[in-house]
Amino acid sequence: MHHYGTTYTHHIEEGETGVMLLTDFTSPSKPKRDEGLGDYLSQMLMVEYAVSDQLAFEPMVEWFQDVETGEGKFTGFRLEGRYKLFKEEVPLNPTLYFEYEDLDPETRFKMEVSGWVLPPYTESGKEPNREKILESRLILSQDCDRWNVAANWLNETDLHTGSTAFGYMLGTSYRLGGGEYARHSGHQGAAVAHHAAPFSATSLGVELYGALGDSHRFALRPARQEHYLQPSINFHLGEHTMLGLGFAFGLSRSSDDMVRLALMWEF
Repeated sequence: MHHYGTTYTHHIEEGETGVMLLTDFTSPSKPKRDEGLGDYLSQMLMVEYAVSDQLAFEPMVEWFQDVETGEGKFTGFRLEGRYKLFKEEVPLNPTLYFEYEDLDPETRFKMEVSGWVLPPYTESGKEPNREKILESRLILSQDCDRWNVAANWLNETDLHTGSTAFGYMLGTSYRLGGGEYARHSGHQGAAVAHHAAPFSATSLGVELYGALGDSHRFALRPARQEHYLQPSINFHLGEHTMLGLGFAFGLSRSSDDMVRLALMWEF
């Protein structure tokens, strides 16, 4: 499956099929607590299929539960596609990513961050009943022996208003064990390797990601945006199963703190 918790790489392998269950425990930032938001669990279930070595698709559904009240809510779905521009390895391996999101405004799973938590301008207009977003990314990714480095530029366009929010992801990871990086695709943890020893660590990674404002006000203003440093480690649980564990540390007063778990099955 994937190398990181938030950042995507260029890795796609024809015929690869996987299921991933992601669970976050989130302690909200002070601005969100001031609005009445408490600790919560958020989940996403995704299925990935690689049509070729250049093209992969993923449908996703998500929901959350409030820790204090136990109340939960199904919040919607996402449809994702990735296309690697060159079949062979080239410098930085440019890959295009597109995603359609149909989500409840209360959605809480943090697959990415963009825009503003506290906009430096007055917002106008009534919030719609559903968020319909077209997300795109430019993915740049390079392997070097056991290392991978990746960078994503994020655009999230609101299909109701036409405004676009911006974000970034930067990641580096190191594959434990022999050999170069496997050619498996890229979101959370190193690929499940056949005949791997159970309960063994497979990769270490660290990511830096955050928001860069929007088409109304493009800026780096951390006090009003979310920015995170996220180390992670991945383990084999069996021949086709992996567990990813990450910690997202908020770097600004508007950022949350999160513990992130990913359970992955590859077929």
